[in-house]
Amino acid sequence: MSFVEMRQKQIRRRALAGEVVTHLSSFERDLSRALSSGSRLIGFLPEARTEAHLSDLVGQEAIQQFLASISLISRAMEQAADGHRNLDGIRRDLRIPESAGGDKIPLPRPGFHGGLDDGAGRIADAIAC
Repeated sequence: MSFVEMRQKQIRRRALAGEVVTHLSSFERDLSRALSSGSRLIGFLPEARTEAHLSDLVGQEAIQQFLASISLISRAMEQAADGHRNLDGIRRDLRIPESAGGDKIPLPRPGFHGGLDDGAGRIADAIAC
């Protein structure tokens, strides 16, 4: 394969990576909007029931079903985040530069409660804004 062909392949991969970022961002925003609007609905239903002078039992099953759907959306968000991290690993493997900034501060590892963890169990020193 010639240098020109390799360069064209690299350029195409970068363009496709940009399209993946666009679709991924849209997907993540849509999940966030679904969680937000579902939460507003769940919060509104008991208020509407009270204002309509209805029994607390009216619509309770529907509220429970909406709560279950919120739980599913939350799990979908976790899976999407895992997929995002997986794609980031592929991006690094293919040596495609980052196209979006993302978080500049390392995220705490799962299960860590308190402070900013540097991954070695120590509190990271620098957060300078």
